[in-house]
Amino acid sequence: MAYREVHMMEIKEILLRVGRKEAVRSISRTLGIHRDTINKYISLAGQLGIDPGVDEITDNLVEKIRSRLAPGNKPSQIPRDEILLPHKGRIEAYLAKGLKGSKIMILLARDGIRVGESSFYRFINSSCENYIKKNITVRLPETEPGQYAQADFGYMGLVWDEEAGRMRKVHALILTLCCSRLMYVYLTFTQDLRAVIEGFEEAWDYFGGITEIVIVDNLKPVIDKSDRYNPKVNRQFLEYAQDRGFIIDPANAGHARGKPIVERAVPYVRDNFFKGENFISIDDCRQRAIYWCSHVAGVRIHGTTKKIPAQVFEASEKAALKPYPGKRYDVPFWAVCKIHPDHHIRFKNSLYSVPTRYI
Repeated sequence: MAYREVHMMEIKEILLRVGRKEAVRSISRTLGIHRDTINKYISLAGQLGIDPGVDEITDNLVEKIRSRLAPGNKPSQIPRDEILLPHKGRIEAYLAKGLKGSKIMILLARDGIRVGESSFYRFINSSCENYIKKNITVRLPETEPGQYAQADFGYMGLVWDEEAGRMRKVHALILTLCCSRLMYVYLTFTQDLRAVIEGFEEAWDYFGGITEIVIVDNLKPVIDKSDRYNPKVNRQFLEYAQDRGFIIDPANAGHARGKPIVERAVPYVRDNFFKGENFISIDDCRQRAIYWCSHVAGVRIHGTTKKIPAQVFEASEKAALKPYPGKRYDVPFWAVCKIHPDHHIRFKNSLYSVPTRYI
């Protein structure tokens, strides 16, 4: 059976999401933590006399909840793959014959192969080609103002880097408000955690507020493990999201329809803003991108909504956003360091000694 530790940041994220009335099943799918584990933390919070709410979740409370766990009682994930993968061929053969999932579970149980119903259906949805349903495009209803934003990276082209003294590839981090379709474009040479957080901070400052939920593509700095059912969010970005008060909702890997609004924005930004222009530097590119967002993309008639994004934003969405505090987030530097035989670690070209008892 596979186990993994649930860290304090994840416990806090669970309680924050519960406080926002998010369903336990949805929390389990997003964070990759079993529903029983989530319910356990909710129950422990209740035993401490706390009804989970966004304004009540403190680090002290999280530490108290964590300390209440019995030693060695580690939360676990469902080991469905460990049980069912050896029998994948048999299951697919049953599916090819037209057998229903409930009948297949009965046949497997006769041979001692037992898993929960939800685990079984998650397995055949993700692993059995005979069961995976055909993609069907369904027009989704418009979201409420201030509720959703979508974020994605897209390659733009080459821009002169003054520090490196050469042309470098530049990417655009695009954040689009799902209700108004107003977008912000942040240009960067790198796609690391610092660039993502800096781009988010610029966007929140531009919009003057923060949405409740951000749907992200499986950006490597944001999503440590891309998985259809159990994605793993980067702990440092999760900490940033908690500080700014929004929920991260990873899109399914390789499934562009999970974030169609920003997906279509990437070629639009590349073709309408970047191509055919001459930028003298990355700063010049960023400044001109802000002007383009306000005076070109923001005032066009959107192809889907048939409305002008800037007007919809000012009329209904701006007031619905959570206030942006204005003070920029202090982006930390993170690294996994190796302790060398001389009892030192190297971090950002500096040496730090480590006492022997901590090695």
